Amino acid sequence: MKKLLAACTVALLWATGATVAQELPQYESTGTIELAIDGKQAWYHSTSNTVPGQPGRLVHTANWRTFPPMMMGGVNLAPKGILLSVAAQPTVEPDYSAPQLKLTFSLDENNYSLLDSTPFEVIYTIKEGRQAGDYKHVSGTLEIESAKLEGDVLHVVGKAKGALAPAKNKNGSGPTLNYEANFNVRAPKH
Repeated sequence: MKKLLAACTVALLWATGATVAQELPQYESTGTIELAIDGKQAWYHSTSNTVPGQPGRLVHTANWRTFPPMMMGGVNLAPKGILLSVAAQPTVEPDYSAPQLKLTFSLDENNYSLLDSTPFEVIYTIKEGRQAGDYKHVSGTLEIESAKLEGDVLHVVGKAKGALAPAKNKNGSGPTLNYEANFNVRAPKH
């Protein structure tokens, strides 16, 4: 009886182990950002991953969307153009202790040029150590070198550079981090 119980336990563990292995998400890089913070260089990745139990579904850390007009008192409150959001970290697989970079900007719907009327946003988050916290863009530039729509995927190449200041400092005062980011990202429509 003990041998039968042991055999059943082994069979059950083997079967559930195989099922659990099939249920793990699969991660893939969908873009790269070469980031230099105060001269220290690293590669960051935007990613996509599968969702266990939902065949064909992918979750992306880079995506774009447009907004339909939202009129109030004759004024359109919807953001203009194509809003592109990119979140990236130094690894393709998730690492919740790793720093994270977020870029958000808007492009013209017709020629994919950068919309100056909508300010771009860069947020760099350090998760651990004496510099831990969010750092936001306070000065600098963003340039789009190329952008083209390939089906529902927007392929954007560009660069951003400037200074980041601790987000807790309301007026951007205090120590800053100089940054330069060269990005090459494929973002599907959200």
